Amino acid sequence: MNLFHIQSTLRGINWTASFLENNFIGIAWPGIGDLEHEPPEEWKHQLIQRYGIGEMELTQVLETLHMFVYIMQDGDYVLVDDAEWTYVGDLGDYFYDDSNGTGEESLCHRRGVTWLGRIPLMELNDKVQALRNQHSIIAKFEHPISQAQLDPWLSVNSETTKEDSHSSVRVDEDTVKEALDVLKEALHSEEADLRVRAAAAILQYAKS
Repeated sequence: MNLFHIQSTLRGINWTASFLENNFIGIAWPGIGDLEHEPPEEWKHQLIQRYGIGEMELTQVLETLHMFVYIMQDGDYVLVDDAEWTYVGDLGDYFYDDSNGTGEESLCHRRGVTWLGRIPLMELNDKVQALRNQHSIIAKFEHPISQAQLDPWLSVNSETTKEDSHSSVRVDEDTVKEALDVLKEALHSEEADLRVRAAAAILQYAKS
């Protein structure tokens, strides 16, 4: 698993709120097509043809596109900032979305994100601060992800802890058997709705 930081202000537009609300991250350079279905040479051709950018900028853009499409992977972590917080997300797959057009204000190159938690900027350690301070649109954390020390802030961990604590409370076997007997009797009820609910409860128990 890798960790990345992505800039959320692109072409003068701050996308942080949209990223968080709509569960995605994205990068600019719309209108060059679905990058998964085109070779990098075609990326270069489209960028020159559509945007007329110079060789130095072209190299940087191609590196960003390659990072976003191929280096980032489903299950990696990503950080996005606002003025007070860094938000930690679990990345999904790359997809291309031009449903809102391909104008320069659009972000067509996207990855889904499940947001896991947020961390006050002042609480980030030096290694993560250095990651955030890189000027590239996407920066990769060049240390084992454990050294980012993100886990204490992630809500998924607290939810797991809650589930673990609840799972320690067990119903004794005799009570479970009595409850199943009641449900079995309800299967033969004259009320169709009761029969359906009893069947669903038994099937749910069988899956657990």
